[in-house]
Amino acid sequence: MFLFPDHEEQYQKLIQRDGTNPSDVERKAMFYIFAGNQDLFNKVETLYDFEERMIRPECFRSIDLSTSAHDLIELAFNLYNNYYCGTIVEMFSYLDQQNRRLAIEAIKMRFIVA
Repeated sequence: MFLFPDHEEQYQKLIQRDGTNPSDVERKAMFYIFAGNQDLFNKVETLYDFEERMIRPECFRSIDLSTSAHDLIELAFNLYNNYYCGTIVEMFSYLDQQNRRLAIEAIKMRFIVA
């Protein structure tokens, strides 16, 4: 499920910092994406307000993002609260193999509860 050794550790840090409820699959899927992409993990303060426990859609105007990072953030926000993210075909066309796996696993985490 986790893509590289630090992925799970980074994910657990986000979950603990947020105090995410184990049944909150929406936030878990979002944090899975943030933890699985080092650029997003490094910018998590800009993407998510841990005090208010809310996403920060204004991040798209305030930080420089590659197309794939932008698409991953939109997907993470969409999995969290149905934030508009374009079409699957548009989004996946800009993701490399690792980020595609990250996106698919996050979607599974959100919709296929084990």
